[in-house]
Amino acid sequence: MDPAMMAAASSMTPEQAQAMMEALSPEERAAVEAKQQQMRQGMLDLGHLVTQLKPSEAEPDAEVSMHKVMLALASAPAMAQLGTDENALLGSTKTHEEARALLSKVEDKLEELGAFPVDALNDLPPLQWRNTVLLYWHLYKQADEAWLESEKASLEEEVDHWRGGANQIGTKLLIQAQMLFPQQRWVQPTLAIARTSALIANALWSHTAAGSLAKMGRILEEDGLPMPKLSIKATVKPRDATEGTVEITAGLHVQCRIELTREHAAAAGEGTRPPCNNPQGIYEAYWLYLEGLKPEGTPNSLILAKPLVVTDLEAKVVTGEAVFQAPPKPGTYTLRAHITSTSVIGVELQCDVCFVVVEDDVPDLE
Repeated sequence: MDPAMMAAASSMTPEQAQAMMEALSPEERAAVEAKQQQMRQGMLDLGHLVTQLKPSEAEPDAEVSMHKVMLALASAPAMAQLGTDENALLGSTKTHEEARALLSKVEDKLEELGAFPVDALNDLPPLQWRNTVLLYWHLYKQADEAWLESEKASLEEEVDHWRGGANQIGTKLLIQAQMLFPQQRWVQPTLAIARTSALIANALWSHTAAGSLAKMGRILEEDGLPMPKLSIKATVKPRDATEGTVEITAGLHVQCRIELTREHAAAAGEGTRPPCNNPQGIYEAYWLYLEGLKPEGTPNSLILAKPLVVTDLEAKVVTGEAVFQAPPKPGTYTLRAHITSTSVIGVELQCDVCFVVVEDDVPDLE
């Protein structure tokens, strides 16, 4: 069914929808039913992630760990695609004991590499345990290449196949979550999703470890791109006012401007530019998240989630702006700008900017 027909179907009565389905060919009907099933599955998965990663009332602004995100992904309904038989953890080619031994070997190595604390996965149900081990192995597979080479015969043949399946499902879930979580206005879960997305996209294990960053540099180098070197600055003023003032009348509109300086920008006219690997002509893409800080006990709010893209490698500065209404109550307010990436590891910047809201001292007209 084409998109126009799908859009029309969404506004039909049940009787009209049934009549339309009956008028379709068997092939068209099967395609519609498959699409409906896919949408239902997507809603189940996103609902699961929201439930697992929702901020707690006690600590609404607590940082969300990557481990929590990985556990949420590993227990998502979509992971049933890897199999739901606890006695066939790696399919029918291995007995339960053989599969358990292989995955336990990987778990031990992950513990050694510091992926998670020793015995952290002990209480997980068997299928979630399998999924968690596979997702973490996707990240840490390159962390000890000598060990991997020594174990290649068994791990490459069996575990790697299932690692690839877990990665495909996890990647799809994270892409969906990147769109959903900013709509919830949750800051820390949104940032955690972005951090985890970058690691999974590159099959790397850390945003700070030297070995992981070095591999990221080589990945970019293969595309002819440098490792980003960035700095961030934020300013606030009344909208349409001159620069420099941070006093804003209650109820008027605030303009926050974020400048992302690319210290790695190419020199004008020097060297050749690599071909872009996407039709949009985007060489670099970052996410700008603007957070409004609230008093302790009140959840901070995500004011803005906006992509910042680089289509010119010589661009020194990329900017983003947010316009919103000033709070009605006079006082000093703080905004926190975050820059991160879902495609490059090691990109995590933030800066705070304050502004003062003052009372409207213009007298009411008689």
